[in-house]
Amino acid sequence: MATSSSQPADGPTSGTAGSPGLDSAAGWGVALSASLATFAVFGVQYSFGVVLASIRAEFGIGTGVTSLLFAVSTFIYFVLGVFTGRLGDRYGPRRVLVAGAVALGAGLWATSVAQQLWLATVTYVIGVGIGVACAYVPMVSVVGGWFERHRTAALGVAVAGIGLGQLVGALTAEWLVELSGWRDTFQVLAVAATALLLLAAIGARRPPNAAPQSDMPSLRGLARNRSFALLYLSMLLLSASLFIPIIFINDYLEDLGKPGGQWLIGNIGLASLLGRLVLGALGTMLPLMRLYQFSFAIMGLSYLIWLFAGDNYAVLVIFTFVMGGSYGGFIALSPAVAAELFGLAGLGGVLGALYTAAGVGGLAGPPLAGLLIDGAGYRATIVAAMLVALCSVPLLIAAGRARAVALATVGGGETAGRAAAAAREHAEPVLVTQPSDVARAANAGHTRPATVLHFRTAPRERTLGPAAIDSVLLLSFGGPEGPSDVMPFLHNVTRGRDVPPERLAQVEAQYLRHGGVSPINEQNRALLSAVSGELARRGTPLACYWGNRNWHPYLRDTVGHMVGEVRRHAAVIVTSAFSSYSGCRQYHEDLARAAGEVPGAPQLSRVRVYGNHPGFAGAVAERISEALEGAHLRSDVHTLFTAHSLPSRMAATCDYEAQLADAAATVADVAGLSGEIEVVYQSRSGPPQVPWLGPDVNDRLAQLGSQSCRAVLVVPLGFVSDHMEVLVDLDTTARATAARSGITMVRARSVGTHPLFVEALADLVEETAGLRSDRPTVGCLGPRPDACAPGCCTTERVV
Repeated sequence: MATSSSQPADGPTSGTAGSPGLDSAAGWGVALSASLATFAVFGVQYSFGVVLASIRAEFGIGTGVTSLLFAVSTFIYFVLGVFTGRLGDRYGPRRVLVAGAVALGAGLWATSVAQQLWLATVTYVIGVGIGVACAYVPMVSVVGGWFERHRTAALGVAVAGIGLGQLVGALTAEWLVELSGWRDTFQVLAVAATALLLLAAIGARRPPNAAPQSDMPSLRGLARNRSFALLYLSMLLLSASLFIPIIFINDYLEDLGKPGGQWLIGNIGLASLLGRLVLGALGTMLPLMRLYQFSFAIMGLSYLIWLFAGDNYAVLVIFTFVMGGSYGGFIALSPAVAAELFGLAGLGGVLGALYTAAGVGGLAGPPLAGLLIDGAGYRATIVAAMLVALCSVPLLIAAGRARAVALATVGGGETAGRAAAAAREHAEPVLVTQPSDVARAANAGHTRPATVLHFRTAPRERTLGPAAIDSVLLLSFGGPEGPSDVMPFLHNVTRGRDVPPERLAQVEAQYLRHGGVSPINEQNRALLSAVSGELARRGTPLACYWGNRNWHPYLRDTVGHMVGEVRRHAAVIVTSAFSSYSGCRQYHEDLARAAGEVPGAPQLSRVRVYGNHPGFAGAVAERISEALEGAHLRSDVHTLFTAHSLPSRMAATCDYEAQLADAAATVADVAGLSGEIEVVYQSRSGPPQVPWLGPDVNDRLAQLGSQSCRAVLVVPLGFVSDHMEVLVDLDTTARATAARSGITMVRARSVGTHPLFVEALADLVEETAGLRSDRPTVGCLGPRPDACAPGCCTTERVV
C-alpha cells in the first residue's frame, strides 16, 4: 500500500536552503513550545491531589475510588500516546495539539457541571486523557527530531514544563478551591489550559529530518525486542509508585492535622523541574543509561525518607525534593533513552508504545494505594510503594545490557538532513508483495512472499545523463526480519560451506537477542530514502530499489520488479566501502547472475568503490568529531579503525589492507587526530588454523590495557551502518575486553545516513550516469575502477 507523500501544513519537513536545520534556534523554539504544552496539561493533571478532598467530600466516597479519576485519566493519556504519537509523526504536531486543546477544555468544563459521580468521572478521564495524550508524546518526540548534538538537553527543556506546571498548578488550584470551590476551579483551568495549548500550537513544527513512514518501527518488532520489553516492565513498576505521593501527600498531611500539602506537591514539581534541566544537561556529557538507572534507584530509595518523616514537615520537604528531582530525571531522560536505543524513525510511535507502561502503572498504583491506605494506613502503603519502585531497577539494568549498544557510544542521531526530508516530499515509498518461485527456491523451501521496497518518484521519473540512468538499486547483504527468519537466513549465508551447527547456533542466539531482527534492514531503508531524497533535491528524481544477496527482498526479485516497471539502466550502490572478494567481486557476480536469470533485466552498473571518496571520508571524520566532543576526549586519543577481517590468502589477491590504511590515515588527518592510529580487524569466523588478517580488535585492546592505555576511540571504518557485526563484535565483545583491560572505550558511529555520505552516493550516481568526469578521491591510491581487474580477488569465500 502506498503512503501519502503530501506535505502537512504544520511546518517545513525539508532542510533545503533557507530552512532551519538541526540544533538551530528554530529547534529551541519548538522545545519551548513543547514546554508550554506540557506545562498546560500537567498543570491540570497534577493539581488533582489538591481537589481530591473536595470531590471526595461532595460525593461521599473513599480515597481509593476518588483516585480512580486520576488513575484512569493517566492510563488513557499514556495508552492514547500510542496513537497520538503516530498521528504526530504522520500529520505533524500542530493539528494533534489543537485537537488536544479542544478535548481538554471541553472535558474540564463538562466535569465542572456534572452532578453524578459517573458522569464527572467519564468527562474528566476522557477530556484530560485525550488532552495530555495530544500534548505530551507528539511534542516531546518532535523535539527529539530537531536536535542531534543537544538532543538530551532540548528534551529536558521540553519536559521541564511538567515540573513547572505541577508547581504552579497545585498552588493555583489550592487558591481557587479555597476561593470558590472545585467546580469553578475546573472552569478556570479549562479556559487557561486551552489558551496555552493553542499558543503552543503556533510553535509546533515538524523537524527538518522527519522520518519517512516506511522507517517507522512496528509495535510487533518492538514487542519482540528484549531491551524494549525490559524497559517497558521497569517503567511500569516505577510508574505504579511514583504517582502515590503526588496524589496522596496532601491527604497524608490532612490526616495528621497538618496544613501545607499543596506546597509539598508544588515542591515535587519544582524539584522535578530542576531534575529535568540538570539531568537533561548531564545526559549530553555522561553515559545516558547510567544516569537513567541512577534516577530510578534514587526515586525508590527516597521513600525511606517519607517512611521515617512522620509529621516532620522539614523532612517531608526533603523527601519531596529528592523524589521530585529523581522523577524529573526519569521524565527528562526517557525520550533520549528511547531515541538512543531505537532511533529517531517513528520516535513518536515508539514513545507512545513505551508510555503505555506508565499508563498501566498509573492505572494500578493509585487505586491500590488508596485501598491500602483505607485498610492498613499510610506506613504500609509507603513501604509497598518503595519496594515496587526498587524492583524496577534490576529490570532497567538488564534492559541496558540486553541490547548490544554501548552506553558510551556517542553521536547518537541519524541525520539525513535535507535528503531524508526531500525523500518525503518527492518520493512515494511503495511496498510491493508478490509470490516468487525464485525466492522460494533460493530460500530452500522456506516459503514467504517476496517484498520489494521501491521509492517511486513524483510527479514523473526521469533518466539521468548520457548513460540514461533511470533508476538506482541499493544492493546489500540482507538480514532476518523476525525469529523464524534467522536460521533460514543463516542457511542461505552459509550454503555450500562446512559450517558446524554449533557455530550457527551461536550466531542465531546473537540475532535472537535482538528479537530476531537485523538492524541492517531499517538502516538500508533509511539510506535508500535519503539517497532518493537527495537526488530529488537536485532535480533528478529517480526510482530507487533495494535488493539483497541473502534475504528478502532478494536481488533477483527486485530486478524482476524493475523489469515490470520497464527500467533500462540502474546505477547500483553496494553497502561496502572497500574492495575485496566479498565486498566487491562477489557483488559483481551477484549482479551478473541476476541479469542472466531475469529476462529483460536492466543494465546494472555498479558505482565505483567509495572508501576514499571525499564524502565518505568526511562523514567518518565528522562521526569521530561527534564522539570526541560527546565523550570529552582529546584529539590525541589512541584510535583503532576497525574493518571485517579476511583470510590472509584472500587478502593477498587484493589491496584491501592498503585501502584501509590509506583511508584511516586520511580520515585521521581530516578529523584532526594527533594520537596514534591503527587499523585492526574484527568478525573473523573461520577455523582457528587458517590465518586471517590481524591484529584482532580484542587482542589489541588487551595489549593496550597492559601498556597502561586508559582511553581508546574505536571507529568502524569498514562498515557503513551500525548493523549486527558492529553491535555484537564492538559494542558487546570488544567493550567487555576493554572493561577487563581497564580501558574506557568510546565508539564513533558509522556513517549511516550522514548528509556528506548521502551526497557522495548521489555524486557517484551522477558519475555513473556520465554527468561527472572528475572522479574525486582523497588519500594516495586514486579512484577505484568500475569493475574488478582480471585476477583481482580470488573466489575463496568468507564464512
